[in-house]
Amino acid sequence: MGVTTKTGEKTSYLAKENNITLPVTVINGKSDGPVLLLTAGIHGDEFPSMYALQQLQQSIDPKEMSGVLVVLHLANLDGFHANRIALNPKDEKNLNREFPGSVDGTPTEQIAELLTREFIGKTDFLIDMHSGSANQTLLNHVYSPFVGNKELDALTFEFAKATGMQHIVMYGDRPRDPNNSISYPNTAMTRGKPGLTTEIGHLAQTDEESVAEALDVAKNAMYFLKMLPETPKQHPEPVIYETIKYPKSSKNGFFKASVVIGDKVKTGQDVGAVTDYFGNLVETIKSPVDGTVMMVNQMPAIKDGQSVMAIGVEVSE
Repeated sequence: MGVTTKTGEKTSYLAKENNITLPVTVINGKSDGPVLLLTAGIHGDEFPSMYALQQLQQSIDPKEMSGVLVVLHLANLDGFHANRIALNPKDEKNLNREFPGSVDGTPTEQIAELLTREFIGKTDFLIDMHSGSANQTLLNHVYSPFVGNKELDALTFEFAKATGMQHIVMYGDRPRDPNNSISYPNTAMTRGKPGLTTEIGHLAQTDEESVAEALDVAKNAMYFLKMLPETPKQHPEPVIYETIKYPKSSKNGFFKASVVIGDKVKTGQDVGAVTDYFGNLVETIKSPVDGTVMMVNQMPAIKDGQSVMAIGVEVSE
């Protein structure tokens, strides 16, 4: 995109193409190694990873690093400045549902195409760093996708464990067609490149604990790839989930959860209630599975067919 970063140097700049502007840092290590792409702000209201990646790029000396680190600080700049939950105000689209994008498409589709071509196209490993939006509480976790390629899927799982995160979700629900890849990390996976999604922090907060965990994840990824001379610190008690289920409301009205993130629930257990606009109980939401509460919708407004929380199901022994 018109900027060269020489061996042993670091460059931070606004990368521009047509109507797209992206804040980028490229750190070109002194020694050979892989290309790692770390991205924040696919959703502009998810802040901890943005701060973490700022701290990361400021702390690294390229002369002490191997490989190339590409930091995309904010992929959805318009959503960030508009204080929007997930969407891009230019076309009301979710960037993480528009890949691989289109050069002739809407503004969000054009960003997706650029990220596919210029970022994913030149990387070896990718981490898409998210958090819970302003309407969600969230149990920190990492998605380890699988696409039916045994070697790639195994490497991706090792990469996920190396992040040091305790809760790891195995995720095989995305399309396996590179021309209909839908999400950012899945676009990497369908092109043979490990792509993780991390979820750290929630409620659009910027607390130091969440920023620190996101920073640790980024550093562990670099240690795993031998870009920095340390050993990744895996969590001593990882919890692996085989799927996530999303109980839904069948009514319109007000939702209030009766569980919190991290709670263990049983099939059929009450997990929340829906009242009508007058305060009358119209539905009790029950868990469809035995599992752990991973996310809870904290906004009271609920509609028929809308999910109210996420419940992770652990891998059976």
